[in-house]
Amino acid sequence: MSLRSDICKELMLNRKCNNEKCTFIHDNICFHHWKFNKCKFGDTCKKIHLKYVDKYEEKKNKRKLLKVKNTESFEPMTKPVDMRLVIDYGKDKLKTELTDRDVLLIPHLFGDFQEKELYNKLMDEIKNCGIPEDKLLKLWHGDTHLIADDKLKLEDKSDWKSKMPTFNMIIERIKTFFNMDIKATRFNYYKDTSHFKPFHFDAAAMKPEKEKTQNFTIGVSFGVTRTVAFEHDTASKTVVSFPLSDGQAYSFCKTTNVTWRHGILQELPIKNEGRISIICWGKI
Repeated sequence: MSLRSDICKELMLNRKCNNEKCTFIHDNICFHHWKFNKCKFGDTCKKIHLKYVDKYEEKKNKRKLLKVKNTESFEPMTKPVDMRLVIDYGKDKLKTELTDRDVLLIPHLFGDFQEKELYNKLMDEIKNCGIPEDKLLKLWHGDTHLIADDKLKLEDKSDWKSKMPTFNMIIERIKTFFNMDIKATRFNYYKDTSHFKPFHFDAAAMKPEKEKTQNFTIGVSFGVTRTVAFEHDTASKTVVSFPLSDGQAYSFCKTTNVTWRHGILQELPIKNEGRISIICWGKI
């Protein structure tokens, strides 16, 4: 629709226009609607009623349309964040003061070892711990990945983990670094990149008896680089992920465990490269 500013002002005020080259609108315009923005004949008026917008308003509205608003609120956010990602570069002791909404990355916890050195030692130990590998490593969640069965014992009734010095060194280093009271451990094996870990909460988020003794999870990744992901427990199912290279540790706190499910993503195309993760649950 044409606007009031398109109408020939001279024609409307003087009933004629002397400019032969005038480019403004002249034909059959209702003077009263143009002048007062209303007409007593309303919709029955036989002349044209044109929308009233003066040039100043036109320019103002155009500026509003061209100016994109990139801020919704200028009020500071005071509520807790959903997740805080923290990197700690300590080698002997945790230096970061943690909150209960943290996901913590520790790149150098096992930085004094060569690439895949600990992976190869762990693979050798799991094969020679006294229990056949095909009996010790069992499929978890059907066929997603393998875990070492903690309930199995050696012939002398001792724990097979006692035959794994590298495994025990890793647990001891985690305990010392975090000053952690470790309540449970797990040996996970991903034979290739088709193996994955579905999104899940750790037991402390689901079982009150676990919640009393466990407020912290730590996992250390050895072997091929794999991606750990966190899925928010909301309708949006927001996912945050980051890669875990050989020897890299990650951990998370209590509230993170109850608001975010976590898992290891499948990597395609499939690579015939393995990964071991050592998990500890406990309290700090």
